[in-house]
Amino acid sequence: MPSSAHVSYADRLVAAAVPLVPKPLVERLATPYLGGSTLEQALVVVEGLRRDGLSSTVDIVGEGVTRPAVAASNAGQYLTTLDEIAARTLPAHVSVKPSGVGSRLSNLLAQEQLERIVERAEATGSFVRIDMEDSTAADPTLHMYERLVEAGHDRVGIVLQARLWRTASDVARLAHLRPNVRLCKGIYLETPAVAMQDAEAIRSSFIALLEQLLLGGSYVGIATHDEDLIVRALRLVRSLGVPPDGYEFQMLLGVRPDLARLLAREHLVRVYVPYGSDSLAYAQRRFRENPQIAGYVARDIARALTKAIRLMPAPPD
Repeated sequence: MPSSAHVSYADRLVAAAVPLVPKPLVERLATPYLGGSTLEQALVVVEGLRRDGLSSTVDIVGEGVTRPAVAASNAGQYLTTLDEIAARTLPAHVSVKPSGVGSRLSNLLAQEQLERIVERAEATGSFVRIDMEDSTAADPTLHMYERLVEAGHDRVGIVLQARLWRTASDVARLAHLRPNVRLCKGIYLETPAVAMQDAEAIRSSFIALLEQLLLGGSYVGIATHDEDLIVRALRLVRSLGVPPDGYEFQMLLGVRPDLARLLAREHLVRVYVPYGSDSLAYAQRRFRENPQIAGYVARDIARALTKAIRLMPAPPD
């Protein structure tokens, strides 16, 4: 979770209040940030993003499963999603959380489900991003990724979090694989012994890791809405002479769509599109975990209400 150093008190109050908000209101607030509850709804969103010149990452929400049958079912939904993406020739791939395909039951079970998904991605010409959860999952998740790449699978990538103290070592650990990496700040609540708490320290770590990855020949998804980081990242890729096919920018659905479209004029931009029957619970978790996003939602709604009030006709004299 972002620290108090770069999260406003108001944002933290909004995030803390999320469990108290009635479910229908949370659903309404979360709608712009979710791809819907069904695959068809999500693909309509992906198609709309394509018309705006944006690519997508599709994620089926529902992590932390505790039954093997649910893990297998979730993996099956990913297979169907990949088939539909291919059938509609959409500029999209998928992102999978290991706990959504069984890692809390067995890392071997999750590995088997991930391999099924990656093999289908290879068959359909797509790609799989293995998402990173909290720091306790880092080692098993990296191991799953390493096993897949070392087995010859090349349409698979990993996520690294700039706020974790360990991440520079993880980049060095993966360097021989030239990993395809989604680099983000990280949103999980971690102790100071595990993660940086200072805003500028996290930004500096992000840019240092980005440089380390690019110099090592990695393809990097630069995942941030932070304008300062985007400016620094643009300066870095230009100074290193990284070609346009060596990186992309990544953003969350509904967050700074104006900035996404602006960047897409000159760079590949990919938008994260979550969908599924667990969408409400997903939205509640994300708003609690990321006060900045919760605050952004609140401010976005306030702006819309203000605009609506201004457009209302004046009352008769």
